[in-house]
Amino acid sequence: MESRSTRLQGLVFGGLMAAMTVVFSLVPVLSVLMPIPLVLAYVRYGGRIAVMTATAATLFTMAFTGVVSGILAIPAGILPGLIFGMGFRRKWKPLSIGLAAVLTFFFGFALTYVVTRVAMFDGRDPFVAMMETPAFQSQVETFAVMMEQVADSAEALAAQRGTAPPQGAQLYREMADLLRRDAVGIFWTMLPSSLFLMGAFSSWLNYMLCKLILPRFGHQLPPSTPFAEFRLPVWLIWAYAIIALLAPLFAGGDMTALPWWGKLLLNVFTPLMLILVLAGLAVAYGYLRRRGLEKGVAVLIVAAGVLLLGQIGMHILVLLAMWDTVFDVRGLGHGLWKRSEEIR
Repeated sequence: MESRSTRLQGLVFGGLMAAMTVVFSLVPVLSVLMPIPLVLAYVRYGGRIAVMTATAATLFTMAFTGVVSGILAIPAGILPGLIFGMGFRRKWKPLSIGLAAVLTFFFGFALTYVVTRVAMFDGRDPFVAMMETPAFQSQVETFAVMMEQVADSAEALAAQRGTAPPQGAQLYREMADLLRRDAVGIFWTMLPSSLFLMGAFSSWLNYMLCKLILPRFGHQLPPSTPFAEFRLPVWLIWAYAIIALLAPLFAGGDMTALPWWGKLLLNVFTPLMLILVLAGLAVAYGYLRRRGLEKGVAVLIVAAGVLLLGQIGMHILVLLAMWDTVFDVRGLGHGLWKRSEEIR
C-alpha cells in the first residue's frame, strides 16, 4: 500500500505541477507545454494525483482568467496531459496513445465549440460569424481566384500541346464557385477529416515534447517505430482500395450536396490518402537507407523526387506504400509476401 509520506509527496508534487500548468496557460508562448506537468504527475504518482492536479489547475485558471478560459484550458492541455500520462504509465504502444489522443481531441473540440457558442456568441454558430467577416471573405475570394488561375494555367498548357483540357481544371473551377457560394457548407462537410488531421498533428507534437522532456526527469518512454520502418497494416490498403473504387460516387461536384454516406466516405478517404503518402515517403526513405545512403542524402533524394514529380509524385507514393504493404519492399518481414534480407 501507498505510505503516508508518499501520498504527501504526491500532493506536494501535484500542487507544484498544477501551478506550472496555470503559468503555462497564462503565457501564450508556453501554452504548448500545458500537458507536460500533468503527464509528469500521472507517470510519477498515478491517476489519483494526476486528476487532483488537473482539477486544481482548472480551478486556479478559472480564478485568474475567468470561468470560460478555465473550461477552454481543459481541451487545450488538461485532457491531453491525462491521456498521455495514462498511456505512458500503463505502457501503451505509441500508436495506441496517439489514437486515444486523437479521440480526446474530438471531444475537446466539441467542448470548445459548445462553450464558445453559448458564452461568446449567444447561441450563434461561431464559425458562421467568423466567415461573415470582411477579412475572411477577402481570404475566400483570394483562394478562389488562385484556384481559377491554376485551372487557367492547366487549360493553357493543354491548348499549347493540342490536347483536351484536363478534368482537374474543371474541378478547380467548380471548387472555386462552391467556395464563393457556400464556404460554411464546405467547412462543416470536411470538418471530421480536418479534426482528425489536426488531432494527429497535436498528438505528434505532444509526444515529441514528452519524448524530449520526460527522460530528463528519469521517465523513459516506450520506443517508437523509426520513420524508415513505418508501415501500414494490410487491412488499411484494402479499405483504401475499396473507397477509391467508390470515389466517382463522391468526388467532384458539390460536396455539400452529398448524402451522409458520401460525406462519410469523403472524410475517410482524405486522411487515408495522406496516411498512404506518408507511408510512401517512409518506404522510399527506408529503402534508400537500407541501401547504405546517409540520412541527409536519402532525405534530399526523396524530397527532390517529390518536388520534381509534383502531383504525379503523390500518386506514386500512394502506390509505393500499397506495394510495400503487400510485397515488403524493404525486407522488414511484413505484408502478405514477407521476406527478410540483409542489405549492406
